[in-house]
Amino acid sequence: MKPSRLLARFAALVAAASISAGALAEAPAATLPREVIINGVEFVHIPAGNFWYGVENVDYLNNQKPVNGKHYRDVEIWLDGFYMAKFEARARDLKRFLEQPGLKRRSKYAGETEGCSLTGDAAGGYTLKSPEQDLPATHLSNDLAKELAQWLGFRLPTEMEWVKAARGTDRRMFPWGDEYPDDTFAGFKSHAGCSPAPVDAFANGRSAYGLYNMGGNVFEHVADWYNNAHDLALKDGMRNPAPPKGGTTGADLDHPMRVLKGGRWSTHAQGMSIYARTLHRPEGGFICFGTRFAVDEATVRQHLKAGTAKVVAEK
Repeated sequence: MKPSRLLARFAALVAAASISAGALAEAPAATLPREVIINGVEFVHIPAGNFWYGVENVDYLNNQKPVNGKHYRDVEIWLDGFYMAKFEARARDLKRFLEQPGLKRRSKYAGETEGCSLTGDAAGGYTLKSPEQDLPATHLSNDLAKELAQWLGFRLPTEMEWVKAARGTDRRMFPWGDEYPDDTFAGFKSHAGCSPAPVDAFANGRSAYGLYNMGGNVFEHVADWYNNAHDLALKDGMRNPAPPKGGTTGADLDHPMRVLKGGRWSTHAQGMSIYARTLHRPEGGFICFGTRFAVDEATVRQHLKAGTAKVVAEK
């Protein structure tokens, strides 16, 4: 073969190899299942992409004055994919956590002796208040919610992850859409001291990705500190912005606060909107404080490889 032909053939092989390598580099990872169960908790895949993050738009340290006349704004943010729990954290899992032999937990359970879904104490053990119902965990502080999540092998979602899982990729006002809710959408407007509904109640109010009770029932702790400067600095086009490292203090806040989302059984409709927040000290639990777990895609892949995740067949 002539040298010129050899060179041409070599160039073609190099080009082909480059194309193959490039295609391999750009090929998406193996498709992840939409729904899995890990350690008894059901998770739904929230795919990567842009969404509209609804965020407070006030200058908190300046008498909570709205910026540019708007109390809230939507920011287009890209988040990588993750998994969010289909249901709120359950009382039965909190019971398992609290009854560990030799448990040395750092955070106090605020529902000791008499809670809304779990009663008892560390000395005598705990009892599910309504074992025939699958009730959410209540009386959780942010610190205890974090400990519970970590013990199960999970984490708390960021506020951005929570909003995307609730809102999807449109600009809906509530997890289920823009329709003003009635009592088929959520557990709300109850004046009873304890009114938790089962975690699988109110199918009519499921979120954009099919998650239950992201409006009403119990408030849900997320991982974020409330940080006003962080909120005001968010801009369209950001990719995976890191959560704030600390919280705002000053004005009426003498202590950094963690964020809760979703409203509770006694809130009104506006308290279940995507924009609504409740703030609380991280060590403080309350009667209607619960949470919801999140887990990274990489962790789900590890469970799938190890056979410790059950794939839920799509209907």
